[in-house]
Amino acid sequence: MIRKILLAASVAVALPAAAIDRYVPGSQDDPHVRAAEFLIGDQRYFSAASELLQVLGDDPDQQFTPVFHRRLAEATLSFGISERASTIYRELGPNGETALSVARARIRVAEFLYQRGNYPKAISELEAIRATLPKEAVLEWQDLLGRALIASGRYRDAAAVLGEIKNAGPQKAFTRYNLGVALVNDGRVGQGLNVLDRVGQINAIDDDELALRDKANLALGYHFLRQQQAGTAISIFQRVRSDGPHANRALLGLGWAYLLPTGKQQKKVAVGDEGAPPEAQAAFQSLSTIGVLLRPGFLEDNIYQRAGLTAFRLTRASADEEAALKRALVPWVELVGRDPIDPAVQEGLLAIPYTLDKLGAHIQAQAFYEQAISALEAARKRIDDSSAYVRSGRMITTMVRRTADAESGWVWELKDLPDAEETYYLQRLIAGNRFQEQLKNYRDSLLLKRNLEGWAARSVELQASWLARQAPAVPTELLLARQQLNKPSAESPVVPTPPLALQNSEALVAAGGTAPPPAGNDPSLALRTSGAPAAGAFIGVYERLDVLKARAASLLPKVQSVTERQAKMIETLALTNLADQRRVTEKYLIEARFALARIYDQQIKGAAK
Repeated sequence: MIRKILLAASVAVALPAAAIDRYVPGSQDDPHVRAAEFLIGDQRYFSAASELLQVLGDDPDQQFTPVFHRRLAEATLSFGISERASTIYRELGPNGETALSVARARIRVAEFLYQRGNYPKAISELEAIRATLPKEAVLEWQDLLGRALIASGRYRDAAAVLGEIKNAGPQKAFTRYNLGVALVNDGRVGQGLNVLDRVGQINAIDDDELALRDKANLALGYHFLRQQQAGTAISIFQRVRSDGPHANRALLGLGWAYLLPTGKQQKKVAVGDEGAPPEAQAAFQSLSTIGVLLRPGFLEDNIYQRAGLTAFRLTRASADEEAALKRALVPWVELVGRDPIDPAVQEGLLAIPYTLDKLGAHIQAQAFYEQAISALEAARKRIDDSSAYVRSGRMITTMVRRTADAESGWVWELKDLPDAEETYYLQRLIAGNRFQEQLKNYRDSLLLKRNLEGWAARSVELQASWLARQAPAVPTELLLARQQLNKPSAESPVVPTPPLALQNSEALVAAGGTAPPPAGNDPSLALRTSGAPAAGAFIGVYERLDVLKARAASLLPKVQSVTERQAKMIETLALTNLADQRRVTEKYLIEARFALARIYDQQIKGAAK
């Protein structure tokens, strides 16, 4: 055994210096960097950033390897601190091996700024990397820059960026949709409609693309409806899925389209890349569209009976007008059976009696107006109840409760909504970036608050355990007092008490005994202790914990203030949205009551005659 140990020792001595691992702060093999990489992979970005900041210490300008700085930028950006990440990426600059990763990292910084509504900075960040952008990152750069320019109202610039022919082929459907929006808003309506029409016929591969396809068809349908081109609008509205997020508005528009003039056949305006995306030329096929749902023979033959109308005779309508009314009632009857909180459903509740009244079916219109008033009053009460729940703070608490301890920061997503009435009516608001970013800020501030409270509580526990040792230390105040008593005066200089004597004194005091008198002055001891630091400069473990507690105590009110402010902003967003919904409901309710009063007035006048 001894021989083996000696052999291993001789081999170790013979190894060259290069074979010995040396600790290099901030290197790839630094344990802090390795730990941060693991934490980043686990989406614990706050802990990862804290781990790396320990390496920097008190000098934030220290220069380490690019790996260290990239990890620090990734952790800080993912947690939501974009300024530091952006600075690091700019300083790293493009490199042969890391050019693509750095470019995509800066695109992530721009995405963060875009989602926070800082469009000018997002555009500036993207423009800064245009010249050195690797071709593998062109499409995502192009898509984000186009969205930022559209959000800023710069439609011509957005169309120029998104409409580059060399990039048009592999573009995502979302980018093509944005191109169509930019072209329409820039005045090139024909080209924009052509692009949107192709997006409205793609073979969607997931739920996001299905929703985008419906959105493109909805925009097209209402455009042609406003242009009195009902024939074109009808075929486009029928493409929309009957169970998608845009189905209600499509059903409403389809009903109005049946009552309007057919219009002329539309001609497509070429964009210049019609042959590029093969998926845009594919035939539109889906069994869940409105056109399939409302196909002839699928519903009852008597639409009046399905609508709950008793037999009546139209006194002012021709055969063509009655046929148009029947066609319009098909989508509207399907629509009014849906959630009355939706403005499209509310308009449908009024569209049916309005049309009946215009055609002379006053009694039937009266019955429908009464049903509409009941439904709208119930919807208004539910909105008021939801507003009360939001004011109570229940909504925001239930949203973050399930993932309260997650450190995912900016990349955190609200996966599902709590089963609460107020969140149901705020789905569109909650899905938007504005609400999501405020909710992320609120979560992060709660996380920081819990960390500060945890550190303060842990400091108290450590101090208690320090004082509860088997041989407790003499309190710092007592040590300082004794040193002050032993301090030599100017009139009669006295050599300080030897440290050994002080240690013996502390031991006796701790044991409950009496300390011996100080030993005689020793000039050699005075020489050895003359360079000792002042008594007030001593900082031990107990004192460092005091400093930590003081810092936590000073930061807690600031974090609490931020948390309350973020909660108030989220509450304001929700209440504003609910107030807007209430105003729409009130508007339709007033219209229904006025229309019903008008019918009553006509009946009174008719009876008087």
